[in-house]
This record gives sequence, structure tokens and C-alpha cells, in this order.
Amino acid sequence: MRLAYYLLPIILFSFSNLFAQQSAFPVTLSNPMDFDTIIETEPNFIWQTNITALQTDPRYSQRYVLCELQENQLKGDAIAVNTPILVLDDYQNTMHSYSSSATPLEEGHTYVWQVSILFNSLIVDQSEPYQFTILKPKDPLPNFYPVAFKNDGQMLSIVNEKIGLLTDETGNLNLKVNISTGGKIVKSVYLNELLNGEEKADQVSEYKGTKRFYILNLKDLDLEKGVYKVSWNLKTKRQYTFNFTIS
Repeated sequence: MRLAYYLLPIILFSFSNLFAQQSAFPVTLSNPMDFDTIIETEPNFIWQTNITALQTDPRYSQRYVLCELQENQLKGDAIAVNTPILVLDDYQNTMHSYSSSATPLEEGHTYVWQVSILFNSLIVDQSEPYQFTILKPKDPLPNFYPVAFKNDGQMLSIVNEKIGLLTDETGNLNLKVNISTGGKIVKSVYLNELLNGEEKADQVSEYKGTKRFYILNLKDLDLEKGVYKVSWNLKTKRQYTFNFTIS
């Protein structure tokens, strides 16, 4: 009896200590967000947790799991029973760029991902499972050219009367562009932002912490044949310039 009297506080302390350790490692997924529709087949996965503590205490480890979601299947069931497309054990980062050498992710398919924290190989905390779908466009999307300020003046191709741009520029961006030819501005229009597979028209793009995709839609602009220059003042003292040709 005396031994049990002394062991009980120790056991209670051990469990309370474990739960205290558990609460120190919340995991929050941030990209792709839950129910996102994205256009990238090799996306960047980003999440937040106490990565410093994970890297300094060998008893802890981190596991990333990605699997496909079947029709009418719950996210948690997919993680529990589906064969994973990718598993990263003992992962020491809070970002993973999907590799072109991994199993290809397909347009029109929906996927689920989750990150777990393990203590001596036992799960003590984990994120909510998030699902995302890769867009299968009805019409061909344009090529998306990175906004590279050192390459001002480059000539971009037109697909389906559209020109695509992408940037990881932070902060809110002005979406107004000037289209000129022969040194004269002929049109001032706004870029459309591609969000969840849909083009959204607005004057300002709000920063959401991920890459951003924009489309210059040339339809209905009634531009004549010739070479055109586009100037985009994203921010004060941040101007991007490119060219295109209508033949």
C-alpha cells in the first residue's frame, strides 16, 4: 500500500508532463488551405509548429503524410486507410516543395495532407487534415511567367487571348497596368487574379502568404496588330515591364 501511495503521484505527474509537452507543439497548416483549389501540380506545402524544439530534442519527430481523397470519403478516413502518396518521417522543416520525381499529382483530383508530432514514436499532436483540389481547367490556361524585375522588356506569349503572370511579392499589390504602343498608352486595365480556379476582378490584390497568379485578359480590348508594351506598377518603386505581339 505504501508503494502504491508513492507511485500514484509519480504516474499522475508523468501523464500531466506528457500533456504539457503535447500542448507545446500545436500544428497549423497554411498552404494549401482546407478546400483550396490550386493550379500547381507541384505545390509548396507550408505549416507552422515549434520547429526549434523539434530540432533540439531527439525524442520528438515530425511526420508529413499526403494521400488522395476518394469520392464521398471523409478526410480523416483517407489519412487512416488510403495508401499514402508521400510520407516524410523525421522531417526537420515546416515547408515541403513537392518534387517532380515524386508520384505526379493530377488535375481534377483531390488530395489530403496532415502533419503529426511524435514523442518516442507516439503521436502527441497533429494538425487537422486539409484537402485541396488541383484545377482541371475548362479552357487552356496561359503560361504563367515569373515577375522578374531584372528581365524587364521580355516578350510573353498569348494563350487563349490571355497572358499569365505569377509572383511571390509580399504585401498588397496594385493591379492596374498600362498597355502602350509606339510610346503612347492605348489602354489602362486591371489584371485578374486567379483564385480557386476562377478569375477575380479587383483593383488591389491582398497578400495571403502564397504565390499569386494573375491574368491579363486581352479579349474585348480591340487591339490592332503590332508590338505592345505593358507596364505594371505593383508597388511604389516596383515596376514590371513586358512585351507581347498581336499578329
